[in-house]
Amino acid sequence: MRPRLAYRPGQTALHRAHPLVKAAALVFGSVFVFVAPSPWAVAGTVAVVVLAFPLLGLPLREVRGLRLFVLTAALLGGLQLWFVDNGAALFVLGPWTCTDEGVAAGGTIAGRFLAVIGLSVLFVWTTDPNRLAYALMQWGLPYRLGFALVTALRLAATFEGEAQQVYRARLVRGARLDVRSPLRWPRLARGFALPLLVGALRRVDGLAISMEGRCFGKYPTRSFLTPVRTGAGDVALLLLLALALVGTVFWRLGWPG
Repeated sequence: MRPRLAYRPGQTALHRAHPLVKAAALVFGSVFVFVAPSPWAVAGTVAVVVLAFPLLGLPLREVRGLRLFVLTAALLGGLQLWFVDNGAALFVLGPWTCTDEGVAAGGTIAGRFLAVIGLSVLFVWTTDPNRLAYALMQWGLPYRLGFALVTALRLAATFEGEAQQVYRARLVRGARLDVRSPLRWPRLARGFALPLLVGALRRVDGLAISMEGRCFGKYPTRSFLTPVRTGAGDVALLLLLALALVGTVFWRLGWPG
């Protein structure tokens, strides 16, 4: 089974975009859904993010924890719907009055949560960790920190794959881990902690020996086999983000008004 937190190679425009440009788009989109004064803007952002998955050939159903994210968004929206009683009443159900402002607040909070999660998944799935680290190092990040970044990103997917192997191995041996029970998570944590810890220590030890054998850290700078270059599409996307930022600021300030 392929790890769900790993980069997924592709030839789409988003895959080929500069990693730092995509990082800027991620930051802008995450901030936009929190500063946009209209819930329709948040809903539009969520719609764009959801449509981006099939357009890029990425399976939305394979997002890890998708049901949990949807349920959490529904819970956050439901709390706003229950406690916000300002605005015009839409209908009354016993002691609870559903108002238009409650619906708007609930939809906005749920949409913000889903938008940030979706944008983050798109960034991880379409951004090669090596290119991201190389781009940061070309912009001045010390290559030791860049190596630490790319190692952390890659090991996250590796540990996920190992956790899946441990889970399936325990199921084959008769462990009842797929039973819906309040004790399921403590049992999973107890059974996963030791194998994953031993695997992590083994990988770190091997990585350290490999780095020492290659004289890692001997030189103050390093070269790149495949430098990350900025193309015309990246410049256009940056200009689009700048215009969107200016427009958002004016919209937030109510100009022109």
